Amino acid sequence: MAVVDKTFFMLGIIHRDESCRDRLVKWLNREKPQIITLELSNYGLTFREKMGDYYKQRLEENLKKIGFDRDEHKNRHIVDIRTYMEIPYEYRAVRDYVRDCGGFIYLIDMDIFSLMKLKEIESLINIDNLRTLLTLEDNGMPQSEQVFARLYFEKGIKTFDYTEEMRIRDIHMKDMIWLLMGCHSEKRFLHICGWRHLYDPYNIYGQLNPIKVFIYD
Repeated sequence: MAVVDKTFFMLGIIHRDESCRDRLVKWLNREKPQIITLELSNYGLTFREKMGDYYKQRLEENLKKIGFDRDEHKNRHIVDIRTYMEIPYEYRAVRDYVRDCGGFIYLIDMDIFSLMKLKEIESLINIDNLRTLLTLEDNGMPQSEQVFARLYFEKGIKTFDYTEEMRIRDIHMKDMIWLLMGCHSEKRFLHICGWRHLYDPYNIYGQLNPIKVFIYD
């Protein structure tokens, strides 16, 4: 199979870190990609569109039952659950960009893994689990993720595992991008993914000649 000879960016982001949205919007407006793929599944988006508000309401009801006042207390674990049930900021940013500037969005992650994770949402928001989460250290995860990413990109120190699930998903997403490149010749491609996928130890994306960028650079 021939090597692709066109502009292809892989933009690594921090999932559920809403502060990335403004950076992503600026990046899109500067680089003007025409074909944008997202590490997001159609199932995951549809689930959040149809059921997100329902489960957020259930979460707030259960938090109220255990005496957690969101106006008085902040807890990263609870914030992450709320954010997990919302439409991802990267999709919202790309949707608005395509609406204003043109182009195409493709959700290319695997539905099966989204299904497996989202079916656990009931146990995630049940009262016993919430009580346990509130006893855990609140480590400010987005900031920690920035630290982990800097350690990797600047010092080559890896603080995470590249799992078999990631490998399977990356193979699938690479194949989807390859097919899209055959349909959209001479276009500027952008793939938005979690920053850990930039590691790519098996060189899965190598044949696509990616220009890898971390959103905070």
